[in-house]
Amino acid sequence: MKKYIIDVYIVDDHKLVCEGISDLINQSGQAHVSYTFNTLKACWQALEQRRPDVLLLDLSMPDGDGIAFCHEIIKGYPKIKVIALTIHDEYSMIQRMMDCGAHGYVLKSSSSEELLEAINSVWQGRQYVSPLVTDILLEGQARSVVLSEVEKTILRFICDGLTNPQIASELKLSTETINWYRKRLLAKFEVKNSVGLVRKVLEQKLL
Repeated sequence: MKKYIIDVYIVDDHKLVCEGISDLINQSGQAHVSYTFNTLKACWQALEQRRPDVLLLDLSMPDGDGIAFCHEIIKGYPKIKVIALTIHDEYSMIQRMMDCGAHGYVLKSSSSEELLEAINSVWQGRQYVSPLVTDILLEGQARSVVLSEVEKTILRFICDGLTNPQIASELKLSTETINWYRKRLLAKFEVKNSVGLVRKVLEQKLL
């Protein structure tokens, strides 16, 4: 009996990367790359006609956000297993990707054996996260900042440039209360002023 071959699509804007990964997968005998795409739009159009078993997705694409694209794929085509294959090793990016339902996360610096293991794992219904990525998640969760809903709202206003009196007016709270919350946020993020606070929020893509 012929062994079943896992059907794979690759979405990456670097043609050489697509070619290299395709050769690696095709030579493995475990899976076969049917199509590669250099834009999210081209991939989405192809999915309307034909779906793969596994889709390898780069997160930095020229025509959109790979994380948002992953969410749309999983919502529209739940049978497709999506693996992030990317250089992004930031905690916030990994966490966002996994939160939107990705089935796997592999760094481009990983070995060919690890990529093939990831493809086989998600195809068989298991989630796969590289050991290095797991370490990043555990470390990030250990030092992640926990915010209340009020703190999140005030943080958004601060990032939008509102002053304490303006935020107080929006939330129907006293200026003194908002000032207390602002100091609490500075302490939680271990920064000295609002500029540092906004920079840290943007770096970590928290909002």
